[in-house]
Amino acid sequence: MEMGGVQKVLLELLNRLDKNAFDISLLLNIHQGELKYEIPSHVKLFYLTKGREELPNNKILLFLHLMYRRLVLKSYFFFPDLLKKKLDDVPDIEIAFMHSNLRDLVNSPFKKSKKINWFHSDIRFFGSKKIVNQTIEFMNRCDITVFVSRATHRNVELYTNHMISNGICIHNILDYQSIRVKSKEPISDNQVIEGKKNVFISTGRLVFQKGYDILMEAHCELIREGFPHHIFIIGQGPDYQKLKQKISSEKMEDTFILIGQKENPYPYIAAADYYIQPSRYEAYPLAIGEALALNKPIISTDVGGIREMLTHNATGLIINFSKENLKEAMKSFIERKDLVNYIKENQTNFDFDQHNRLIDEGIQKILS
Repeated sequence: MEMGGVQKVLLELLNRLDKNAFDISLLLNIHQGELKYEIPSHVKLFYLTKGREELPNNKILLFLHLMYRRLVLKSYFFFPDLLKKKLDDVPDIEIAFMHSNLRDLVNSPFKKSKKINWFHSDIRFFGSKKIVNQTIEFMNRCDITVFVSRATHRNVELYTNHMISNGICIHNILDYQSIRVKSKEPISDNQVIEGKKNVFISTGRLVFQKGYDILMEAHCELIREGFPHHIFIIGQGPDYQKLKQKISSEKMEDTFILIGQKENPYPYIAAADYYIQPSRYEAYPLAIGEALALNKPIISTDVGGIREMLTHNATGLIINFSKENLKEAMKSFIERKDLVNYIKENQTNFDFDQHNRLIDEGIQKILS
């Protein structure tokens, strides 16, 4: 339950399901991450092993605990019948909410349960053909595969040349009211953004997928070409040190700023001028919906279901992934306030209530 878009969508789903109609359990492989504290109290929580926060700091003891943790996870992997002793009840419906749990779903010891695979990924970036083929096999063994965008479903079928006959599309839920309320909360370091002009902001894990390395290159060239602006990145991840070193070597510490993970990122997004999503691939990025809810002019690469969320040149700019395209889009926002205002005005027509109503209907249908 570390900070991430899929985890946020899961929490929203847990909160929206009727607790009088459903007896809900959540099974985590590892009891880890800051979002575990946001799991609704009516949800029965189970986990296979402890998270890093609960392990000792001593290096030797930590190593032993991590080895034991790996052994525990492997034991459930190879002997799924152990789950019968872990859970209180035999489930009627089982959902794998991340593709990494798909194998566990189809190998579940509860043979009579309805099995739903919730797919938030782009199969074209799975790397190994063996993993791709195995994923398709597992999808077809499920009762339903929920794709979070039509583009994600289409990409699976085009890339693998396999029809997913049990596939349906249910977009991610957007709790826009909560986002707007949280965006008004005070933050202790608001001076970080306050007073600066042409501020771009992005939220996401610092990983190759998110494209922050290329955004950094575009930023450096724009600054040197005389287009002053700032970029703030909210998030943590394995590429933190690499990005930090690049920022330092380019002497961009004052204009390209990694502000780390924030429990509530919305006041920072609200304080920025624009939102930018430079990803190499996505499925249906929750961050774009959050930026829409806060009426931020958006630049996004043409990934996943972006065109199911934005209209190019009307509610945002949709570009192909490249340094040059990022530069041109950012220059458009810096130079053309008429375009910025036009996009902000068009975004107000997005019907969040209708969006969520269709999602609720889809969820009720697959769980009935």
